[in-house]
Amino acid sequence: MKIAELKLIRFGPFTDCQLDMRAGEHGLHLVYGPNEAGKSSSLRAITDFLFGIPTRTNDDFQHPYSNLRIGGQLQHSDGTTLSVVRRKANQKSLRCDNDTAPMADDSLLPFLGDVDRDLFSTM
Repeated sequence: MKIAELKLIRFGPFTDCQLDMRAGEHGLHLVYGPNEAGKSSSLRAITDFLFGIPTRTNDDFQHPYSNLRIGGQLQHSDGTTLSVVRRKANQKSLRCDNDTAPMADDSLLPFLGDVDRDLFSTM
């Protein structure tokens, strides 16, 4: 799986920001910047995008819980892509790319394989 795009729609300090990671063959990207630029928030956003926004999160300081949104596009090794938006919710947190309709909570499983939140965070 490759993260082709990350949309920080409303998450942490971000509003309508986008990271395009389509370039490169192997999907390794280095993110750098000054202190307090949002690097750690971006990493939490990637994790929460893939596995869900935790019940208690500190990333609601600019946007209320109900408005938290992270979008993105994933590319599978077979070339298929999936664009979704994740909202903060206990269930039905995945939505179609334009955030208008719910998607199955397990829609990302074919892209994640056996990787869960703990393994992803460790790696």
